[in-house]
Amino acid sequence: MKKIIIAISCVCCISAIAQTSPPPSFSRNSITTNPPKINSRKGTLIEKKTNVLAKFKSLNIQKIITKDLTDNSSETVLGVMYEYETYDGIFKKTLTIEKQELSKLILSLQMLEQKENDKNNQEAKYKFVTMSNIEIGGIYHKEQNLWINYIKFPSGNYNSSLNEFSKEELKELIRILKNAEQEL
Repeated sequence: MKKIIIAISCVCCISAIAQTSPPPSFSRNSITTNPPKINSRKGTLIEKKTNVLAKFKSLNIQKIITKDLTDNSSETVLGVMYEYETYDGIFKKTLTIEKQELSKLILSLQMLEQKENDKNNQEAKYKFVTMSNIEIGGIYHKEQNLWINYIKFPSGNYNSSLNEFSKEELKELIRILKNAEQEL
């Protein structure tokens, strides 16, 4: 009988302690948060300057500098602008890639270039997706012994933009992005 009372007392104590202990805390420093982007600030005058660095297929590779004129802070990002035309209108959209992400993209494209030079007889697909949802990848078709590289932009209401390019054009894209990285 004493054993049962002791066991019940232990269970009650443990459940009481568990209910009163605070939830586990985490350090705010362990979470990486970026400060608000200048372009998204409210109640201030923002200046945006765009310089075209290169053209790749139907894309304009741009250096975009945004500046908060009230405190003179500025940010520089890579812009990738695509344009298409329909019967009723012309559509332009620019998506951005930050310098840290650009380094990872270049490294990924260099790895893709190595994969294309490997003598592998298996079907393979590769992709890299940026924070702004630009998808860049490559597909190897075994039966045709052919690599197809692509850049796919997030589709809006009326469009789906896909640019395909060859192995040789991949080298050109890597060169353009390396030069752009130096400009940022």
